[in-house]
Amino acid sequence: MTTTRSDSPSSTASGDVRKAWLSMVLVPFAFIGAFLVGEGIVSLLGYPADEVTVPPFWAVLVASVPAMVLFAVPALVSAFFARRAAAAGDTRGRVPAWVLLAVTLGFVLLNAGQYLLALIFGLE
Repeated sequence: MTTTRSDSPSSTASGDVRKAWLSMVLVPFAFIGAFLVGEGIVSLLGYPADEVTVPPFWAVLVASVPAMVLFAVPALVSAFFARRAAAAGDTRGRVPAWVLLAVTLGFVLLNAGQYLLALIFGLE
């Protein structure tokens, strides 16, 4: 006779937790992609990256939004699999989702802070 435990997470949930953790591998690729997209758009708008001057706010906004969305992809992927695992009864997938959310927010705050500091110290 076999017994099954109803409180154990399913194998599907364990696979989703694994995928949530593996989504952290996407962070370096998202970082490189975000850097290339952000700098590429600023350069296409006529503000070379090698200049010391700070581009106007609209140019920074146009370049930053797609770059930050691209950088958020690993966090979104992790959150997707964490929610699937939680729906199947395994909440362990929330850990990588929260870690990647913190990394993404740090990236956004770091970029916004860099622009604000450049404005404050008059690098225009």
